[in-house]
Amino acid sequence: MNIRDYLFIKKAKSSNKIKILDVLGFESDTTIIQTPEIIKAMDNEDFTADVEINDEISIQIYENEVINDLNDDFVGTDLYSDTDTQTFTPLNVTSQLRKIWTDLEQRRRWVIPTFLSIVVIMFISFSSVFLLNLRNNNIQNEELTNTIRENTSIYINQLPDLLAIATDPFYSRYDISNGSANLQIIESTLLTYQNNLNNRDIEQIDEVNSKLTNLFQFIEKLDLIFTYRIMYSEILIYNDVLNIDENTDIDKLAEDLSIIGSKSVLNGESLPKIDEFESHTQIVNSALSTAQDLHGRLVASLRNNEVDVAQGLISAIKLNKESEVNFFNKTIDEFNQTYLLVLKEIGELP
Repeated sequence: MNIRDYLFIKKAKSSNKIKILDVLGFESDTTIIQTPEIIKAMDNEDFTADVEINDEISIQIYENEVINDLNDDFVGTDLYSDTDTQTFTPLNVTSQLRKIWTDLEQRRRWVIPTFLSIVVIMFISFSSVFLLNLRNNNIQNEELTNTIRENTSIYINQLPDLLAIATDPFYSRYDISNGSANLQIIESTLLTYQNNLNNRDIEQIDEVNSKLTNLFQFIEKLDLIFTYRIMYSEILIYNDVLNIDENTDIDKLAEDLSIIGSKSVLNGESLPKIDEFESHTQIVNSALSTAQDLHGRLVASLRNNEVDVAQGLISAIKLNKESEVNFFNKTIDEFNQTYLLVLKEIGELP
């Protein structure tokens, strides 16, 4: 029943109240006492006015009670307790952060220390990573330096053996080829060692650089000697050509001597220039010129059947080669002795 229904019932006469209650769904077996005095009073205007005033007061009281009940129900009701779990409930995180930021006292107490703590943690983290990487790099550089130094020492100790191969009177093409290849490896190792000096703190660095310079000069000269030996191995090599008897084909002998002379001249011109071998190079050029003359005279004596003259010329050709070979052996021996002392003075590299 609302307020309007209540007022309507109050204003209705008692005879109509039963019907009104039936319409509103209330039981109608209510006994309403009506006396002549009451009916007469109800028809009186003063009573009607009093009833209306009392009705208005009752309505106000009723409205106040309803409003109070609604307020009590609203206050006592938990809006979020009956809310569906799937309903989105906004969080005032932004407003809370804004409130903290605008509050100077809270900013001083929380924001600034938090910010400083984050900065300090980041600085410590970056510093730790940087120092760790620096330490690892130093360890790697140290290991690399030790490896280079050990390899360099191993290869430098091979230089006396390579010098012996280069200055051995007995020529071996196989040994010379291997020696030349090993010499290139040693040179590469020394270059790596030299480049790594920039990453090292070595006392008397000038002395180390001087040693490296001497080693590079020695390696370059030793490489030239290997080339010299290869070219020299094809100069005035007669083998069995000078074994002459009555069955010797003079034309074939002339052809062989011509080939030997031409090859010797070509290789003599290809000999590398080495200060220690300059005298021997001159001896080789002189021996080649002498050999060309002796070859022609030998062929001519054989064509003229001058056997004794041919034998003398053969001896002269062999002596010409032997003299040149003796001078060569002397030269390489002197070179060996000189540069053994150079290697001894250089010693080991730090």
